[in-house]
Amino acid sequence: MWFDRWNFDSATFVASTTTFNTIFRIPKQHTMMEKELKSAVESEDEQKLIKCLDLTRFGKFDRNCYEYIEKALVGTWHNHHEDLVNTIYLKNLIDDRFVDPILNIALNKERFRWYDDELEATLRKCVHALKTINSAVSNSALQKLKDLNNDNVRFALDMYE
Repeated sequence: MWFDRWNFDSATFVASTTTFNTIFRIPKQHTMMEKELKSAVESEDEQKLIKCLDLTRFGKFDRNCYEYIEKALVGTWHNHHEDLVNTIYLKNLIDDRFVDPILNIALNKERFRWYDDELEATLRKCVHALKTINSAVSNSALQKLKDLNNDNVRFALDMYE
C-alpha cells in the first residue's frame, strides 16, 4: 500500500502540526478545543458541550479553556455537570476557580444532581475532583463536605488514606 513507505511517529506528527500552524499563522492560544468550548458555552448549546467532552478522549483542555469550563460548571442550561467534574478529575485540570462551582454542585442536589441515586456518583466525583486540585481552597471545600457526615463522601475520601 502507498502508506507503507511513510513512517510517521508521534514526534513527526507534532512537528508537522507545529509547522502547519506556523505557516498558516494559527496562534497556539486559539486551539480547536478552546473555540468549540467557547462556542458551546456562549451559545448555551448542550450538544456542542457534549461534543467537547467527547473530544477530551483525544486531547485535553489547556488553560485557555478553564474560563469556559468554569462557566459550564455553574450553568444550568445543560445536564452534564457530572461529566465536567469527572473531566477535571481524570484530566488533572488543577485550578482553584473550579472549587466553588464543584462545591456548589456537591451541595445543591436539587439543581445539579437531581439524577443521583443512593450511591451519589456525582457527589463522589466532586470529592475526587477536589482532591485532584489539592490546594488550600479545595481542602477547605472538602472539609465542608466532610462536615455533612455523608457516607458517600466518607467512602470517596477513604480511597485516599
